Amino acid sequence: MTVNNNLSSMLSIQMEVNQMAQNVAQVANAVADPEFQQAAGDIIDSLVQQTPATIAYSANAQGIITQQAVMDTVLDIKA
Repeated sequence: MTVNNNLSSMLSIQMEVNQMAQNVAQVANAVADPEFQQAAGDIIDSLVQQTPATIAYSANAQGIITQQAVMDTVLDIKA
């Protein structure tokens, strides 16, 4: 069923965003030391990777809303 696929995708993306947020937190703690300047690149990468994941999560949510509206309309027509 398509709704289940969208929900699964949303949960998967949410887990990715949570992992990226943890990476950002770890790097932010380490960047204070000059010897960890390379870690600044990691934090930038994590932040950039979060943008498509957030967009995909929103797109899946909108897909579920649209599917529900279509289902409601079909049920209204059938009734």
